[in-house]
Amino acid sequence: MEITLKKLHIIGTGGLAKELIGYIEAESERRYIIVGCWGDEEFNNPMFSNFYKGTIKEFKKNYNQDESIIVAIASNKIRKSIIEEELGQLDATFESYIHPSCEINPFCEIGVGCLLAPQVILAADCKVGNHTFLNTECVIGHDSVVGDFNCLFPKVEICGECIIEESCTFGIGSLVLPGIKMREGSKLDAMSVLRETISESAMFVGNPAKAVKIFN
Repeated sequence: MEITLKKLHIIGTGGLAKELIGYIEAESERRYIIVGCWGDEEFNNPMFSNFYKGTIKEFKKNYNQDESIIVAIASNKIRKSIIEEELGQLDATFESYIHPSCEINPFCEIGVGCLLAPQVILAADCKVGNHTFLNTECVIGHDSVVGDFNCLFPKVEICGECIIEESCTFGIGSLVLPGIKMREGSKLDAMSVLRETISESAMFVGNPAKAVKIFN
């Protein structure tokens, strides 16, 4: 039986886009064909030059609605701006890429435009919002809600019954203990442990994590 590959556009030419290309090209059972990568700068390594097709402006002129898009840019602010402002009028179809090695409970929800890197684990009844990036070996515990436009770097663990609002960033190996609520736009530094809910949006550092900068 012939399998029809999904046609995929990747917005971005940085490290995350290169990682996504690698994941797709290494799959033993192919699911996608990369139509092209788009960004205002070309890749910094000629190894990826065949994937680069032009600027985002040029992409908008050539986009076909039966093709899917992932915005593979780690910055929450830039990713959100491109999706809402640059691509907002396209009526675009956003694809969520889930690496074959991920362990996804059948009773969880994943939004559109997400990227789940190798060995991510999603437990029962958790929810991951739109355009959220979970890097290698991240874990989302049961009944937790991770909002839109979040970015989790490798080996982040969010325990059960947590609420993570929009546009938060988690450094490598950081941990959020059960039942914590994290405010929109907050950042948790690498290897830090958030042990209590803080009412402000802030930068948190240490174990236990303390707010070292309050965001307006």
